Amino acid sequence: MGELLVGSVQHSKTGQITRAGEQNAARVLYCVAHALEDCEIKVPNTTAPGQFPIVTKACQVVEVKRLSAYISQVLLQLPAGKKIEWYPGQYLMLLIDGQEYAFSIANAPVERQVELHIRHGVENVSAQKIMGYLHENSTVRVKLPMGTRHLGALNDQQRPLWLICGSTGFAQAKAMVEGAIEQKREIHLFWGARQAEELYLHELAQEWASKGVLTYTAVLSDEYVEGFAEGLVHEAVLATPVPAEQPQCLIAGSPAMAWAVFDALTAAGGDPQLLHSDVFDYAPRG
Repeated sequence: MGELLVGSVQHSKTGQITRAGEQNAARVLYCVAHALEDCEIKVPNTTAPGQFPIVTKACQVVEVKRLSAYISQVLLQLPAGKKIEWYPGQYLMLLIDGQEYAFSIANAPVERQVELHIRHGVENVSAQKIMGYLHENSTVRVKLPMGTRHLGALNDQQRPLWLICGSTGFAQAKAMVEGAIEQKREIHLFWGARQAEELYLHELAQEWASKGVLTYTAVLSDEYVEGFAEGLVHEAVLATPVPAEQPQCLIAGSPAMAWAVFDALTAAGGDPQLLHSDVFDYAPRG
């Protein structure tokens, strides 16, 4: 860290003058500082306009419920006190045994509740460890909110919102649907999986569609079920007529899935600036 030379600071209460580098200096005036060499200034706990502060809290584990053979819904409760805010579509980190595990927050902010959807197949050692911890402990520490691809950023209400998700990527889409309901925005949900049981909240999506909240397209790649689209989720997207205003698209799923959707849509003439996914931030292409 380089050395900074700064003007003196006079404290209004004591009249005492201190300078940077003095042991009891309380402030540094960066506007009049002169760096003698390259330096880095770290200002903790600051946020950009429209950004919520990231906090670490201990949450109560309220419920762990199976939604399918290998997917569970986890309900957490944030501590009482100052309200913790996030945008629908952001994610959190579970802090377990010195490790951080990212999961989409599956609900828009409602009081102190936090909902997660965790896929825990037998081949997923990390997920098995997480589920064991949540079953055995009454609290878990979390860090939130994380992520820039959320409803607050995709807020051009003149454009339709297309939510393109695979498997538990539905968690991020669910939160955004809940957050957008009052906006009366045109929403199309595309949810893809190999088999029907992996669409673990299919009835909820159908309910939204029946109430006119959104248009819902369920897509299966490895199983034929009447009323479901066949193939990969991006194929169903490409088969859908594009509105006059190109939609803003949120892609939620694995890196392989997200980049496959991106490639397919851009190859078909989609504007890459309208395609969003957390994958593009944490697993960018080289």
